[in-house]
Amino acid sequence: MSARPRGRTDAGVARGEARRKALVVAAAELFAESGYHATRLADVGARAGIGRPAVLHHFESKEALVHAVLDEHERQFMAVRLRVAQHRGLAGIGQLVQIMEFQHEDRRRTTLWTMLLAESTSPTAPLRARMIDNHNQFRFSITFLLGQAQEDGELRPNIDFNREADVIIAFFNGLETSWLLDETVPIVDLARGFLDELIARIRKP
Repeated sequence: MSARPRGRTDAGVARGEARRKALVVAAAELFAESGYHATRLADVGARAGIGRPAVLHHFESKEALVHAVLDEHERQFMAVRLRVAQHRGLAGIGQLVQIMEFQHEDRRRTTLWTMLLAESTSPTAPLRARMIDNHNQFRFSITFLLGQAQEDGELRPNIDFNREADVIIAFFNGLETSWLLDETVPIVDLARGFLDELIARIRKP
C-alpha cells in the first residue's frame, strides 16, 4: 500500500481531483469559445469558480492546461479507435464512419477539436507537435487498413495508399467544419456514403 503524502486526507484528495476536473472542463469550454490564445488562466479559474492560486497549483501554465484538455479529448476518443481496430481491411475503412458519429454526439467537443486544430497550424502553437502526431497516426491507421485489404486481395491494383488516406482525412475535416457552420448538414450519412463510394472505387471487381 502506498503511503499518502503528509497532510493529505481522502476528502482533500477528492477535492483536488474535483477541482482539476472542473478546470479541464472550464478550459475546454473557453478554448472552444475563444481559442487558446484569447483565453487566460484567470478566465478558466473564474469559469470554474476557482481562484488563480488554486489554478496554478494544478496547472503551472496555460500550455499544461491545454495539454490536459487534449488528454481528456483523446481519452474519450479511445473507445472509437478500439472499435474500429476490431475490423480489418476495407471493413475497417467502412467503420471510420464511427469517427463522425463520435463528432456528431457533442457539438461543443467538435468545436473544441476544430479550434485547437486550426490554431495548431501556427508554427508556435503549443499543441502543434501533438496535432501533427495525431494527423500522422490517423494517416498511418488508414494506410495500414488499406495494406490489410491488399494482403486479403480486396483492392484493385496500383492503389495509392497515401493519396486515399489524405482524401479521407481532408473530407472528414471539411465535413466537420461544414457541420459547425450549418448543423443541418447530415455529417454521419455523408461520411457513410463517402466511405461506401470510396470502397466501391478501390475494391477489386
